[in-house]
Amino acid sequence: MPPVYDPANPSSPEERRRSFRLLFLCLMATGIGNSMLFAILPPLARDLGVAEAFIGAIYTISALLFLIMSPIWGALSDRYGRRPLIIFGLASFAVSTLVFAAAALAGQMGWAPPLIAIFGMAAARALFGGLGSATNPAAQAYVADRTSPDERTEALAGLTAAFGLGGIVGPALAAAFVERIGIAPFMVAVAILVGAAAFFVRLLLPENTPPRQQSRPINPITQLAFAFDRRIAPFFAYGCGLWLVQAISLQAIGFYVMDRMDLTPAEGLQLAGVALTAGAGALIFAQLVVIPALKASPRALMTTGAALMIVANIEMVFAANYASIVFGYMLTSFAFGLARSGFVGGASISVAPEEQGRAAGTITATAGLGFLIAPVAGLWLYQTYGPETPYILSAGIAAASAVLAFLHPQIRSVTRVAKPVPEPRGPI
Repeated sequence: MPPVYDPANPSSPEERRRSFRLLFLCLMATGIGNSMLFAILPPLARDLGVAEAFIGAIYTISALLFLIMSPIWGALSDRYGRRPLIIFGLASFAVSTLVFAAAALAGQMGWAPPLIAIFGMAAARALFGGLGSATNPAAQAYVADRTSPDERTEALAGLTAAFGLGGIVGPALAAAFVERIGIAPFMVAVAILVGAAAFFVRLLLPENTPPRQQSRPINPITQLAFAFDRRIAPFFAYGCGLWLVQAISLQAIGFYVMDRMDLTPAEGLQLAGVALTAGAGALIFAQLVVIPALKASPRALMTTGAALMIVANIEMVFAANYASIVFGYMLTSFAFGLARSGFVGGASISVAPEEQGRAAGTITATAGLGFLIAPVAGLWLYQTYGPETPYILSAGIAAASAVLAFLHPQIRSVTRVAKPVPEPRGPI
């Protein structure tokens, strides 16, 4: 079987543009559903009277399943095709959002004790982590199938920016509508949006990539072992570090704003939503404007992103007012936008065409590992030793990541940058 990407015979630019736009909108919808939780959960926890550690448990369960299942879904997309896995992940995400809405409503209305409501929310996030995690690796592999190594980092940056754009819209919508219509109706609306995305993928997304006959077993141990393959191991390690820093920042920002500014939960929802929206905007700017302009290699993006994260977290430690907090969070998000595009693109370039789904799933799992550790590394430190301690830890992790990106020989060897796409001579 010839490789999916053939420079002499690529898919038509128009077909690729339509497909990538549709995937962009789908990941944006999931980004809205995911990011709204970072604005909703801290005030909801304070409203229900539960400790920060219980919110951390919700993130942990979801992250553990996301870590285990993302590589499996990526490998299954190699075997069964990208589109079926994208649809399955979107549908599962929609169902998990409905379950979360029901649990939140039961807690707020007093139909269930707070801890039972938290258990229901954790079950909903477990559904997302286990099944909804199919979308991202399959979508990334879909883009990798249709791009050359020289253009892949920029193309994947555009795709992953969709999740960040959802990160802008989600907190903003939560801040605007939760107080008016309530958490549960708002989350039902988001579930409908994601369900519609699954329908349109089934209807409109072309699936030209033939499933590959694979003999290797598909199980968590086999797939996670791929993270130690020398070609992608440094990208995986770097991704784990940067996702941990980003997860700590996302989980702590709502509490940090409320405690530093001495706000009520309702006020915290509003101002944390503004900060999350500003940060997501900075991430989008990095991925959709700065990266295409720079045409930088994965290594340059990784080194620069980690270095900026050091500065951002030091800024958060010494933030004296709300404007300083927002600036520090924006800089963290901007840096992560650069860094994520670097390690995702670098890992994809490093492997063969028949391994794109497997690699995408393995690299996507770095997010799960980051969110798995963040409640202990972030919220526990926050609650036990003070609000500044998670950011001190994050600065140290970012420094170690910068050294890895700058010095590791495998990362140094991936130096491809974007070049003009060859003229098409017919569709695949």
